[in-house]
Amino acid sequence: MGQRHLETTAELTIDRAAHGLEVTSVTDVARAAFDHAGEEVIGKLGLDAAVLGAIRLACRRTGVGEPAREQFAAEFAVDPDLVVAADDVLAGRLSSPADTDDIRSLRRRLIVAQEVLTAVECDRGAGPQLPGSHLADAAPFLLARASSHLDSRTDREFPELSAAALRDHIDRLEADLMLARLGTTLFTLVSDAD
Repeated sequence: MGQRHLETTAELTIDRAAHGLEVTSVTDVARAAFDHAGEEVIGKLGLDAAVLGAIRLACRRTGVGEPAREQFAAEFAVDPDLVVAADDVLAGRLSSPADTDDIRSLRRRLIVAQEVLTAVECDRGAGPQLPGSHLADAAPFLLARASSHLDSRTDREFPELSAAALRDHIDRLEADLMLARLGTTLFTLVSDAD
């Protein structure tokens, strides 16, 4: 009973809030946002709202999905309107994320590259069969290269795709996607923290 009492009076931290909301995957992003502009938010709205606002912003920008507003009140007895206001102040001090369509396009390219890598690693020469899908348009060159060297109707020689080169390409796409979701400032802050 005494330990529980200590937990409720302890200062709210990014780690504790992320754990309480079951979104620990956003801890680094939330901490970077909080470290960047948290002092200003604390002065206006209080520490708890600043911490939870950073968590909310990190969830949205990483694609984890925002916790329900009621969770802030239920878990931490903080007014959800204060959390939203804190999120707004933090977002105002950071660059905006990329357009939703750009993020979606990057995500599709990443999925295609991952599918082609899986095919190459399984010794299947051709890439995924995606006729008529939205993914087929996401990375047409990669898909064409993955399957064209098997096409007996072509006279061209296409070197086989290298799994290592595909992994490098996927790493670049993942970094591009993270940059697009987080925005330049937050991406830089998170990258510098690593």
